[in-house]
Amino acid sequence: MTQRIRRIEIQGFRGFGTSPQSITLPDTVAAIWGGNSQGKTSLAEAIEFLLTGHIARRDLLASAKDEFSQALRNAHIPPSVPLYVGAEFTCADGKIRKLRRTLASDYDGNAACTSRLEIDGKPCTEADIEDQIGIRLQHPPLRAPVLAQHTLGYVFTASPTDRAAYFRAVLDTQDLEDFRSAVACLSAELDPPDMTVIAELDTLGNIGGLANDVRALQGAPTLIELERSLAASVETLLTSIGVAAAPSRVERINQLAEALENRRKLEFPLDLFTRKPFPAIDRLDGQLAEKIEAFQKERDAVTEETRRLVALFESALAVPAVHDCKAPMDCPLCGSPVSLTPERVTHIRKQVEANQNYQDAERTLSTGLTFMDTKVQVLIRGAEQAKPKFMQITGAERRQQGFRVDRITALAANPIGTKAWLLASGKLWRETQKFLRACEVIRECIKAALADLGGWKNTNSLVDRLSRFEQMHADLDAVHAEYAAAAQPLAQAIKPAVDQSAQTRGWEELLIVAADPARLFKALQLFRLHAEKVAAIGRAVKEIDVANGKVADEKFGDLSDDVLDWWERLRPGESTFFSSVRRRSAKARRTIDLKVALSANDDRSNPQIRDAVAVFSQSQLHCLGLSLFLARAIDSGAGFVLLDDPVLTSDDDFRPNFASSVIEALLDAGIQVIVLTQDYSTWKDIGHRWRHRGAAQFQLVRDNAVAGTEVRSQDDDLATMLVQAKPFILSHDGDQRKEGATRLRRTIERFCKELLVKSRHANGDNTAMITDYDGKNYGDFSAQALALLTRNPAHKGKLTAAYNYVTPGPHDDTPPSSSQLKVALGDLKGLKKDYLG
Repeated sequence: MTQRIRRIEIQGFRGFGTSPQSITLPDTVAAIWGGNSQGKTSLAEAIEFLLTGHIARRDLLASAKDEFSQALRNAHIPPSVPLYVGAEFTCADGKIRKLRRTLASDYDGNAACTSRLEIDGKPCTEADIEDQIGIRLQHPPLRAPVLAQHTLGYVFTASPTDRAAYFRAVLDTQDLEDFRSAVACLSAELDPPDMTVIAELDTLGNIGGLANDVRALQGAPTLIELERSLAASVETLLTSIGVAAAPSRVERINQLAEALENRRKLEFPLDLFTRKPFPAIDRLDGQLAEKIEAFQKERDAVTEETRRLVALFESALAVPAVHDCKAPMDCPLCGSPVSLTPERVTHIRKQVEANQNYQDAERTLSTGLTFMDTKVQVLIRGAEQAKPKFMQITGAERRQQGFRVDRITALAANPIGTKAWLLASGKLWRETQKFLRACEVIRECIKAALADLGGWKNTNSLVDRLSRFEQMHADLDAVHAEYAAAAQPLAQAIKPAVDQSAQTRGWEELLIVAADPARLFKALQLFRLHAEKVAAIGRAVKEIDVANGKVADEKFGDLSDDVLDWWERLRPGESTFFSSVRRRSAKARRTIDLKVALSANDDRSNPQIRDAVAVFSQSQLHCLGLSLFLARAIDSGAGFVLLDDPVLTSDDDFRPNFASSVIEALLDAGIQVIVLTQDYSTWKDIGHRWRHRGAAQFQLVRDNAVAGTEVRSQDDDLATMLVQAKPFILSHDGDQRKEGATRLRRTIERFCKELLVKSRHANGDNTAMITDYDGKNYGDFSAQALALLTRNPAHKGKLTAAYNYVTPGPHDDTPPSSSQLKVALGDLKGLKKDYLG
């Protein structure tokens, strides 16, 4: 046995209100009746929401998603009341499982609703619905086995593309479409070839006389052959402009480059935009601060007098007797008696050593300062050379060469770009001059220090400038990048105009590809390989389309047989009947046709095939939609179907076919049938016809917007009669109110009969039945009924007044007023609640 719904419980969903409503369903047939706006569609969509988390109507009918904002929660209930839909299922394994979905957030504009899903109180996903309960949801838009009015009509009013999507869902061919899409997407997943090189090669076609050469280059089988072809192409171009080609490819490239530059210069000096790279630097000061600190330390350790006499001290220490002095002795240099003591010799030796350290530190610092000066000079030259060429010549020279702002603007056809370049150029000039001045100041500081290291006092000035110099270099480097960002696009925009005027289009690209044949050869190999792969994928997609078409045709054929079977159950013997579901042509993938047959003969022979939408009436289209849905339900293995007014617009002659033949076939297929209808006779017919199969009947009534829709059992015919009378008594039309009065009169008589039967049961007469009072009217049993109204002295008067209000309705020309009928209706509802429950 497949899954069955045992019980449904709903609170707060659309028409359902604060009071939870439950329905316990049989395994076979449940017929649920409700008038207009009583909650039938709310019940159907509640099951759809439970299984899918959404309602299909939003996707099928809303012209804009925001039309369904806050559409799921009953607008009249407090926010504190939870919205949930729950159901108990008898599963294929015989176990009972409870599925519950609670709304977390409603639809809001284009945002979808969110919800929490649980099975047996534990969080789960939609995949668990199939794994644990056995319900296999279909592809959008129709995922749940729930058929509503908007679903029936959608397929016939949808665009061809949407209709194809609908049938992919009905036929369950989405897996084939997914496979095709996955294969088709492989092209986008391939690593793309270097189209820059291919574009350069294609540009060579602009060079006169090289069209054949380009084809030869594209088809070159080896790198050597490509190199030969490139050399030949350059030779062809050189010969065409009157230049004798050199023997080697490299020499020819140099010849062409020179010719290109010369021709361009005649039109416009593009090279004046160019500049050399701004040189990078290591840390400019190196360990200069440490060297200066060491020098200052050694300099402070030696007095000026010591530095002046150090030569004399060295001469004295060179005398062996002085060097090895052990006792006071005469000075060998000046003759002073006993002037040299061992202590004094030791002091002289220390002074000489200190002076040596000073001289070493002085040499180290001098070398460092000299090297730094050299580095600064290199930076000065680099900064000058890094200026764009137009900054390195005079204004007169620029004008003579045609390098003017107005001409640049005209050639580039980009005033904004020209302005950006001018701003970047001005900034580069200012920052470069600032940098050069800083370099000169540093050189002056170094020069002053080297001129008198012994007397150099202002060491901090150089150290501070050097510490800021690195940032100045970085700032200028950034300004160079800004200039490049403005100048390169401008030059690129001017270049085509220059090449067009100079008749050099394609020359630069030829130089690029000729200079690096290996790069071009690799790009061509990758391009060919990519093209082969794309072509193979394209062939595969076509083959898949053919195979998918065959599978779809088989599915369409099987479906057509099933649909025709359901059609014949609904509308047997008609000369205009369903024929098939088919693709429009063998190549069509997204155009689906519904075909019908028209025969002029009773035996349906020699039918003419036409499109269903053009031929079928609304009633026939409705039955066709139902047939399609039922065929899908059988094919998908659904354990139940919920049908919301499946025969609402069908002709009266065919409604019994649904209640008998269609339901019988569904039950024979093992499917639980849940029918929602506003047609009272159909509801009665289903209940009576299938009572032997355990059919159950229910009614939906909504008297209060906050309490919402209530579910009542089949025995409450009195409640049904009250609901059916309500639309008539509120009408402004007199005939409608007369009908309402007639219905209320029958309701009063029914109330009295049920009251009498209940009293007899209470007194032990268990054989009492409503049918005991068939053929009798209010006058026959009113006295007995009034005698039973004992709970409130006013009740007898209310019943009598209600009868008096409605009694003239069927007979008099003047109908009762709406206010009178509304009072009668309200009093009857109160009496029913007090005496019958």
